[in-house]
Amino acid sequence: MKYILTEEHVPIPEKIEITQKSKVVKVKGPRGELTKNFRHSALDIQVSKKVNKKNNVAKSRVSVRMWQSYRKQRCQVNSVASQIRNMIRGVTTGYKFKMVLAYAHFPIIINLIGNGQGVEIKNFLGEKIIRTIKCLPGVTITRNEAEEKNVLTLQGNDFEQRFTHLCTYSLSLCCQEQGYQTILGWNLCQ
Repeated sequence: MKYILTEEHVPIPEKIEITQKSKVVKVKGPRGELTKNFRHSALDIQVSKKVNKKNNVAKSRVSVRMWQSYRKQRCQVNSVASQIRNMIRGVTTGYKFKMVLAYAHFPIIINLIGNGQGVEIKNFLGEKIIRTIKCLPGVTITRNEAEEKNVLTLQGNDFEQRFTHLCTYSLSLCCQEQGYQTILGWNLCQ
C-alpha cells in the first residue's frame, strides 16, 4: 500500500541557523557548524519560517517530506529528522561519552597522544603489540586520573563521529583465537 504523504517537523531553536540547498543541510550554532548530505534519500527537505501576527514571534522549523512511499521507505523520513535533531543538539550543547577500561588479569595501559588527538593502548590481554588509534577530526579525548583512573572522555559536536570513533576502538581491540569470556576491553558508560 502506498502512502500519499509522510512528513516530520523539527523545530529550530532561537540561536540556531539552518540552511538547506539541494538536500545538503548546514546547521550553525554557538559551538560551531555541522554539514550533512542527504542526497541519497528521495525526500523533500524544507526550512520554513512563520511569523505570528499577534505577537510578531517567528517560529521556524525544518520539514522532511516523502511523497508516494511504501511502508519501508517511510522510515527514511524519521531517520533524516532525527539526524537533523542530533545536529542541532551537537551545535548547542555537544556530546560527551565516557568509556571505562575493564580488565580482569592484565592491566591495560593507556597513553594519550598529542593533546587528546589519539590513544596508545599497551598490554591488552598481555600482548606486546602497541595499538595506536588516531581521533577523527572534531573528536577530543580527555582523561582525569585524579578522579577516575580508567575512564576516558570523548567530546565533540557530531554524534555520528563519536560512534564511528567508538567503533574503531572495538575493531582495534578485536581478539582472534580466544573466547569472549576473557575479553573485557571497553564499556560505554554514558
